[in-house]
Amino acid sequence: MSSQKVDFIVVGGGIAGASVAYELSARARVILLEAEGVPGYHSTGRSAAVMSENYGPALWSGLVTASRSFLESPPRGFSEVPLVSPRGAMFLARENEQDKLRSQGEELVRRGARVDIMSAEDALFHCPVLKASEFALALYEPGCNDIDTDALMSGYLKAFKARGGQLVTNARVEKLNYSSGLWTAETPAGNFEAPVVVNAAGGWVQQVSRLAGLASRNVVPFRRTAVTFDPPAGSDISRWPMTFDVAETFYFKPEAGRIMVSPIDMAPSEPCDAQADELEVAIAIDRIHTYTTMDVRSVKHKWGGLRTFAPDHEPVIGPDPEEKSFIWLAGQGGNGVMAGAAAARLAASFALGEGVPADIAALGITEENVSPARACVAGAEAGPPVVGRICCGFTPLG
Repeated sequence: MSSQKVDFIVVGGGIAGASVAYELSARARVILLEAEGVPGYHSTGRSAAVMSENYGPALWSGLVTASRSFLESPPRGFSEVPLVSPRGAMFLARENEQDKLRSQGEELVRRGARVDIMSAEDALFHCPVLKASEFALALYEPGCNDIDTDALMSGYLKAFKARGGQLVTNARVEKLNYSSGLWTAETPAGNFEAPVVVNAAGGWVQQVSRLAGLASRNVVPFRRTAVTFDPPAGSDISRWPMTFDVAETFYFKPEAGRIMVSPIDMAPSEPCDAQADELEVAIAIDRIHTYTTMDVRSVKHKWGGLRTFAPDHEPVIGPDPEEKSFIWLAGQGGNGVMAGAAAARLAASFALGEGVPADIAALGITEENVSPARACVAGAEAGPPVVGRICCGFTPLG
């Protein structure tokens, strides 16, 4: 069978693949391969979709800062509707977590973000259903925005196609071989050749790596559960912030007239079409009853999604240590929508053989600290990372 030849093959049609394909298509011929019938079917379409500079570990948080200008002011014609809208975020600390929350606030101010530190009682002004007695301190991030994931994905794919890029669906990679300086990807939709492959396959990144004949890397999927329920009768929830606890045992936010809550569960999972776990649904409801005055009378909707992590929970972006023409864009861990614009620019720069873009480097992000070659990612045979384990010298902010 003849193969279609391009400059780059991007594997995975979620937000990671769509964004890096968009970046590369400005300078090269790109094929974007998606295993499902539509792009963004798995984690992208199940995201809480906010832009918070205080959420996630340090390097991902920096990539959110570097993505802000794109999300707030995208290129002309990228989208017919705004990509973001005001939401605000509230982070809640218990007595022994106050110093951690204050240090997070100082870091955000250093990066140019606005934050307000207040008592838990004062936080009721922003989110009146909190049980203030459960917390000691709050950080309010007014610059947190909701992200229109559909508009963002549509914008990337529309611009990608306008630049000559080609999206191929129902094209799960079945074989991936490297010979004479070219990768050949064999799929049910045809064969494709390129000198560089970008692995942006979300929960399937290890499988793609193995197809390429490379060692397994410690980047594995975990299930995340979410549910929605009706807010208290008569409540105006439109201005309530997305609310987290610093220990990351829950978050909740207004979502299409209802309240969405997740217990931020992290159950190791095989790559799959993830579903809600009933125990985690019960835990989510218990978190609401414990930390707010809301009463969950019935669950209106529940779902699961995959979040893919390295052991240190930081980005895995750059060339594989065994083969420099195999580029990783992985380990998003729930940060892929909000930080994807900068992460895509970084991955595209590596794919093009260039360095870290200056604005991203200014945030402390280096080739080494996001590399798939770092010890905790490229170590012996990969297995599920220990939840919360930090192995590369970075401590999560949130």
